[in-house]
Amino acid sequence: MDRAALPVGTRFGEIEIVRTLAVGGFGIVYLGHDHALGREVAIKEFMPAHLVGRRDGLQVGMQSRGDPAEFAQGLQAFMSEARLLASLSHASVVKVYRLWEANGTGYIAMPYLRGPTLGDIRRSMSEPPTERWLRSVVEPLLDALATMHAAGVCHRDIAPDNIVMTASGVPVLLDFGAARRLDASRVESVTAVLKPCYAPIEQYADETQMRQGPWTDLYALGALLVFLIDAKPPPDAPSRCVHDSTLPLARRRIAGISKRFLSAVDWALKVRPQDRPQSVAAFQAVLRGARETARVPAAQATPIAPPRRLPTSAWPAWLQTALGSAVVAIVFSAWQGRAPEPRPASAPIAAATATAAPAGAKPEPKPDPPRVVLAPSASDAVLPTLLASAPTPQAATAVEPARSAQRAASRASRKRAATATPRVAALGPTEICAARNFFLRPYCVQRQCDLPRFAARPECTQLRAVARYGRDGPR
Repeated sequence: MDRAALPVGTRFGEIEIVRTLAVGGFGIVYLGHDHALGREVAIKEFMPAHLVGRRDGLQVGMQSRGDPAEFAQGLQAFMSEARLLASLSHASVVKVYRLWEANGTGYIAMPYLRGPTLGDIRRSMSEPPTERWLRSVVEPLLDALATMHAAGVCHRDIAPDNIVMTASGVPVLLDFGAARRLDASRVESVTAVLKPCYAPIEQYADETQMRQGPWTDLYALGALLVFLIDAKPPPDAPSRCVHDSTLPLARRRIAGISKRFLSAVDWALKVRPQDRPQSVAAFQAVLRGARETARVPAAQATPIAPPRRLPTSAWPAWLQTALGSAVVAIVFSAWQGRAPEPRPASAPIAAATATAAPAGAKPEPKPDPPRVVLAPSASDAVLPTLLASAPTPQAATAVEPARSAQRAASRASRKRAATATPRVAALGPTEICAARNFFLRPYCVQRQCDLPRFAARPECTQLRAVARYGRDGPR
């Protein structure tokens, strides 16, 4: 008998210890007899060997290097998870009869189930099981996991030796010592209780580093199915992260098992948590053929944040003026029934406001880049007047003479520009851009002010101040 175990004959009220069944790193399991109800029970005692040990008699005491705070936290988790387990009602989840504290630790009384484990059954087989038998095992377990996950509990310790097949052929999950609540608000780390080859990669890290959830139990269930098919589990998750040499089951021909079933197992065994089924319902849908196995492209593994849009208030003043004027001109042209002229590739902005020439007229010569002093064109005076007057559709015909005068004035201005003598040295940005349209003029001045020779001009200094501080100046 293990020295840390309770002696035979120890009683807790009507329950008596008959013998020791198993001793683990975090607890001891006894076979007990309930004299009041006349039934056998399994009793689990919370006994983390690295923290506490058995003193003289029955009392549990701290080891020399044990941490009392860690033991108290573990005992509280042991009791709270037992209460939660007692609230679950499913044929494939072991029941909890009683829960109590004594001898400085905690105890749980559960039914004593007689029957082989899934590990014992597979080791006794001479050939792989059929899909029908595998489904008879996995479907009750999936229903049990769905019940647990709905209650906010993750088992985290699914393995062949933790599942007992009862005489009626129903698999029952045992050993909930590693179970944890699926509460995103809890950020404290948890002790890594795992079984190599069945635990996913997220169980090798603290809970604060990698989230655990239904996908954690589904990985272990997939590893369990691999063991039942091949009589050996897959390699451990850390090894698969470095080099995964396992051949997917769907690429193999296994007698008696469909490719759809094998593909579902491969899906549950994905190394990355986000590539696995995220819920029992999703996994069941694939097993039943209601949907195909989800494939997550590498480009979608990390969501891409949408680009940040620059607020309009942060745009330069000259750009706000140009865009606002352009919108007014386009709307006015559409209201008058005129379509915008096509935009040449060499001048995408200026062409947007070009006025169509009359039919049969010869194309006017294009002026050189503005380097001369010109008087404001008639369009600068006529268009604001038309916008202010806002003529009605019935009075649109009255505007046609003014429009003809505008076109004639524009042609005259362009002819004067073609024959004028350049005087570049004495001109500033304002004079150079005077011939520009009313909403292109600010853009032209901005471009001229970007040149080094105009950097000190008053209008350029003022333009930079407006772009930096706004029209009200620095505050």
